[in-house]
Amino acid sequence: MTHILRLVNLDTALLSPVLELQTELNFQLSTEPGIGYEVIVKGISKGLVVRVREEQAELFYHRKAEFFRGLGLLIEALEYRELGDLQEIPAFPHLTYMQDNSRNAVCNITSVKKTIRQLALMGYDSLMLYTEDTYEIKEYPYFGYMRGRYSKEELEECNAYALSYGVELIPCIQTLAHLNAIFHWGAFDEVRDLGDILLCNHDKTYELIEAMVRTCSQVFTSRRINIGMDEAEQLGLGKYLKVNGYTERTEIMMQHLKKVVELCKKYDFQVMMWSDMFFKMLPNNSDYYNLTTDISVQIKDMIPSGVQLIYWDYYSRDKSKYDKMLERHSTLSDAIGFAGGAWKWQGFAPLLHHSMMISKLALQSCKEQKVTDVIVTGWGDNGAECSSFVVGPVLQLYAEYCYRGVDTEEQVARRLKTCTHMEYKDFMQLDSVNLTPDNPSPGRISVGPAKYLFYQDLLMGLYDKHVDQETYPKHFEECYRTLSEIAAKGTQYSYLFDTLSKLAHVLTLKCDMGIRLKKAYDEKDSVTLSKIAGEECPELISRVEVFHNALRTQWYHECKPFGFDVQGIRIGGLKERIRDVTWSVERYLEGKLDRIEELEQERLLLDHRENPGYRTLPLYHNDWSSMVTASVL
Repeated sequence: MTHILRLVNLDTALLSPVLELQTELNFQLSTEPGIGYEVIVKGISKGLVVRVREEQAELFYHRKAEFFRGLGLLIEALEYRELGDLQEIPAFPHLTYMQDNSRNAVCNITSVKKTIRQLALMGYDSLMLYTEDTYEIKEYPYFGYMRGRYSKEELEECNAYALSYGVELIPCIQTLAHLNAIFHWGAFDEVRDLGDILLCNHDKTYELIEAMVRTCSQVFTSRRINIGMDEAEQLGLGKYLKVNGYTERTEIMMQHLKKVVELCKKYDFQVMMWSDMFFKMLPNNSDYYNLTTDISVQIKDMIPSGVQLIYWDYYSRDKSKYDKMLERHSTLSDAIGFAGGAWKWQGFAPLLHHSMMISKLALQSCKEQKVTDVIVTGWGDNGAECSSFVVGPVLQLYAEYCYRGVDTEEQVARRLKTCTHMEYKDFMQLDSVNLTPDNPSPGRISVGPAKYLFYQDLLMGLYDKHVDQETYPKHFEECYRTLSEIAAKGTQYSYLFDTLSKLAHVLTLKCDMGIRLKKAYDEKDSVTLSKIAGEECPELISRVEVFHNALRTQWYHECKPFGFDVQGIRIGGLKERIRDVTWSVERYLEGKLDRIEELEQERLLLDHRENPGYRTLPLYHNDWSSMVTASVL
């Protein structure tokens, strides 16, 4: 049913986005007196109030994002014919989604705008665009070259669009490590310390960083900036060591941080950063999550005033861990934020069940300890194969807990349908390809068997010792059937289910193919060898090509084309290695090879553990280069 609404006293700044949302929320806006359901709109000092009566409704809001959340709640109440009052005070003044645009997949402008609309309807007030080098800096033409970087004009367009929905677009950059992509070019040799780390205490480095910050100040209206500075464990051990001699990492880090903060203040930015390096610099400690090491007063005193520390944790399944880590952070600073994970960085499929579990624990702790800034991260490690929109259920969970303190499946599902048109139960099927029988929901932490089983080499069989031949083919066949049925519903998200159904179709045949190949070779079963080489390999290549086409369609729908070349190279390599199986087996059967050397090798577990159950447990692997070969790539 399409509802006709007459919004009385609507701020004219809200009119354009309201008109845009008519289709998504299934309503029509009336400007004629007496025509449509009257909604009194009013600004208030705090929170959100929605009162729904038979003849009239009231929508009172404090911030723009709360207005849009309220509009969605109003439509929802009318749809379900629910009368009554609803008042919400957000537990976290700032609720932010961080979208990774640096691991090859750079969301196109259409996708960024769609994300902004969905976040606004959920009630998020901020969106961080994580861009290591994928934004244009005029003075540095090689910065983000051929990486799909955002132009200044594109960022200005996104910023203006976000503002119209009350969403603050926040720059999220790197000013120390995680800059490996720029070092592809000799133009940045002078500012490289080691690996992906910038050379500290060097004038050219700070010229580059100032250009980063200045660019952000020109295209973002937000005066908050995330400067990164995480995971720089090798700081000072490369060129810095040669030029300056050995210097304690703590000293280098603090001097560098002070300079970067000064540059940010020059452009009126308030600074936030990931907090892990402060803990890794504690005496005799390299583990961020070590709860026993005493906090150093020396480090606390070195942190510049006004810098917000973001505690990130995407793993812990023990609420006491969050409690303790937040307490430890509070000894370093009064300005603390938290970042949790919406897992989309473990291959082609998400880890939604794990994400939902850990999010509920983390949010409880954040609320109890009165954390003001809460961030949900959607990283894209090792190629960003996964869709940007798969994490909707996790984002909705954060929103409902923030505004209502509710994390029930029913509440999240209902609101998710309103804000995104996603069906909760369908979307929770997306990680089924990772939830193998030996890895039941919520799944082990950081485990994505769908990726390593897809890429592993059939002749090498590196993962074969970890495959349960009895259950895996049946599991992937069931995934293929279920995901195909959901894809056939023809929703705007059908392409996501189509892609993963085709991945499951590949795995139905491939997951145990190497095991069967090795067994037939060992038993000199020429009939089975001939069938695998002559029938199964061509069929497998066909299925891989179908999946490749679906993945390409998904990528080009959501992202800029840059970065998909990596997927083409990886999948193309897989197809060639499948052809090598046919070549080797046929030559062997013809007597042109007296043995197939790869199949002569014993299959081993991928580490030395003797745990009997480890044989069939999925692994934590997510690096393509180590999945496909034991050789140097």
